[in-house]
Amino acid sequence: ATTDRRTRKKQNILSHSTLCETLTRMNAAVASQCVAPARIMRPVAPRVATTARCAHIAVSRSLNAIRCNAAAEAPVAPVTNAAEPSYDAPAATYAVVDIGGHQLIVEEGRWYTVNRLDVPDGSVIELGRVLALKHDGEFKVGQPYLDGVKVTAEILGEEKGDKVIVYKMKPKKHYRRTNGHRQPLTKFLVTKISS
Repeated sequence: ATTDRRTRKKQNILSHSTLCETLTRMNAAVASQCVAPARIMRPVAPRVATTARCAHIAVSRSLNAIRCNAAAEAPVAPVTNAAEPSYDAPAATYAVVDIGGHQLIVEEGRWYTVNRLDVPDGSVIELGRVLALKHDGEFKVGQPYLDGVKVTAEILGEEKGDKVIVYKMKPKKHYRRTNGHRQPLTKFLVTKISS
């Protein structure tokens, strides 16, 4: 019963960094006038040490009176809906290639990662297994591959993917195994799509 009480007490008290981040987001949203003022759903009673240590947070018992003085003084960036420069419009030329067990949509001047290829760094490769091509508004699909279409790429290097935890267990047999795995990857830059 005491553990449940302690757990509930911990859940009701927000940490200092979480409270600051929440209040900063609330003030930014209100300043940009894109949403109505947000409300914190439950009252948060701060500890005495936290209040003394964090002078820039003003907290009262009411739900709507929690504010962060540092966030109010910080400049708020304007909210824009502009896309990234490389995604302003659909690409005029792209190809769908089969490489390293994956099918990728590739464009000229962009880099991609695939499962490790046994190719030295800095070398130039040609990807001949092109499944589809869009060029000058015309879309061609191969059966299964297109003839005469090549994608030229330059190998930038090798890297490792994110760590994946592999956990094996057999119930009631005292068998537990934990391993980590990072997939070796090859990074390449598409230099030319020729048809």
